[in-house]
Amino acid sequence: MNRYTYNASDDDLVAWNSNFTSRIGDGSGDPEEDYLSALRIVAASKPDAAILEIGCGLGRIIRVMNHAGAIVGLEPDTERFQASHASLHDGERLQILNCTSTQYKSNHPQQRFGIVVVSMVIQHVPTTTCEQILRDVHDLLAADGLAVVATTQQDEERFTYQADQTHRSVDEFDAYAVESSSQTCGIPVRQFSKTSFLAALDRSGLSVVRWGQFSYLRPEKVAWFAKWMGSRPGAIQDVASSQYAILKRAA
Repeated sequence: MNRYTYNASDDDLVAWNSNFTSRIGDGSGDPEEDYLSALRIVAASKPDAAILEIGCGLGRIIRVMNHAGAIVGLEPDTERFQASHASLHDGERLQILNCTSTQYKSNHPQQRFGIVVVSMVIQHVPTTTCEQILRDVHDLLAADGLAVVATTQQDEERFTYQADQTHRSVDEFDAYAVESSSQTCGIPVRQFSKTSFLAALDRSGLSVVRWGQFSYLRPEKVAWFAKWMGSRPGAIQDVASSQYAILKRAA
């Protein structure tokens, strides 16, 4: 992959999240509540494990897990790396590195982690890069380790761009995604189905311990999203926009 550039605004993503609900209780909670709780449970279950986060961005998930053990965060985008490095990196317990998982694996062939996290990353990269990241998760995970991978979810798999929901072929999507420095329609967004997500995990040699979904559309937003996505309200109203899996290495 060429030098990676992340072409999305974090402020815009915060505003975007206002379209979603947790569906816990009265639906007024954090749309990511179930996912963030799963991360905290995994971290608490392995209090001494070293953690690797692939695509750590500005360090939000690292802060959520609030882990006492060693943490390595990988961020290939230069600006986001610089920001997270300045706020989190201490060079000892917590290291933020400007590289991909494949580069890290090549430079540290013996390193393994008790916990590996990939949070909302694999949908924004070429399909071949997605497969490579998931293989890296497998290879960097300790034999008794747990991984958590989160991504998009829809009723069926679609390949789109952030500012243009026209359905693309895999080849079109990959050509756009690989040139991250010149993306004119925002970041590429692969909308995984549950089936396509689980199949990708299986191909990488990872076994699902628990699957979950989060960030449901608010009822008043369903019709608009269905039209925007080229779907039907009935097909998406009960499918959360995101999904995650807690994983172990397959036997």
